[in-house]
Amino acid sequence: MVELLIVIGIIAILMSLTFSVMYNLAAQAESEATATTIRKIDAILQQRIEAFNRAFKGNRAEAAASIVQVKLAQQNIFGVRDEVIEILAKKRSFRFEFPQRMAERYVEEHASTSSLVPGMADSVFKAIAAPYARDQLIAEGNPTPTDAAVLSRVTSNWAKHRDSTESAELLYFALTAATSYGVGAADNDRFTEREVADTDEDGLPEFIDAWGQPLRFYRWPTRLIDMNPPSPFQPDLMDTLDATDVRGIGGLERETAGLLIRGLSPPPLPLPNGVLPRDLLLTDPDDPVGRLYSELERLNGANGKPQLALEFNETKYHTPDTYHTPLIVSAGADEDLGLLEPTDDANGNFGNLAQLKSTPNSVRDSFTDNITNRNRSAGARR
Repeated sequence: MVELLIVIGIIAILMSLTFSVMYNLAAQAESEATATTIRKIDAILQQRIEAFNRAFKGNRAEAAASIVQVKLAQQNIFGVRDEVIEILAKKRSFRFEFPQRMAERYVEEHASTSSLVPGMADSVFKAIAAPYARDQLIAEGNPTPTDAAVLSRVTSNWAKHRDSTESAELLYFALTAATSYGVGAADNDRFTEREVADTDEDGLPEFIDAWGQPLRFYRWPTRLIDMNPPSPFQPDLMDTLDATDVRGIGGLERETAGLLIRGLSPPPLPLPNGVLPRDLLLTDPDDPVGRLYSELERLNGANGKPQLALEFNETKYHTPDTYHTPLIVSAGADEDLGLLEPTDDANGNFGNLAQLKSTPNSVRDSFTDNITNRNRSAGARR
């Protein structure tokens, strides 16, 4: 009997070890599959961004600048320097072409008119939602669905929409159906059923990870870099110690952001004369010399001057003078993102900027298994 119990015990131990190994192998395979998907998406995204940068000049840039001037004039903001108008115009166009929230396209397309489906941009409706609904109706036995029937189906599908899928849906739209800028749209056949799905059944496919969860897309994740910037970001010229002038990226902020964005610049070291150089993480890649911040100081509301921050603010754009790079994120095996949703900007939160759900110490464990296009898990080298 003792020998039999020993044998049973040994078999149980071997079985538990086998199950553990199999589970770890499965988890590793899912992580590698997710990283592969993200790398594929990121390659197309970078190609589209480069095409956008090449095309944004001439008449296109002038038209975008004219729109910004109109927007500023509507808020009684005049006298903004041309070079600042150009920066705002490019950022505003970039936001429209690479949206992470439906409102970023919807508001621009429907400033004074109603859309076909409330809350959905018509460009998304025509390119993605309507064809999807038409295919549904055909599969259900209606070979020639009317436009009214398609619109009705899109509306009923959209009622199931969840905010957590929105940025992945719009990233899919931006890469497969939005403005090409001379680059061909990504073919849907490049993605498998394990990479694209309509998890909330709202009629808009989204990119998913190997666990079947929607990816998240953060266009300007500056709140991940600088977690406690001045808010509102409005300089006070009367105060030499104004918070917008005295800024710094703490070690914990740099370390936490580095978990999702590999290769961040190290803290600056004092020069031989004792001067501490500016932290590179306090530099906007689109505005390396800080023209926007300079204009914020010049037009800061003092002496009757308008507040440029009414137009350039973190809800619409990003934290001024802060490093950013597009971030594609999988919550990993635990499905705990650790970040606010890209659509969340209520009550002073800036989920659109990848703000943490709480303090770094309390959420680090939740996203240490996250996989992004810029961390080691996805093979990022910079």
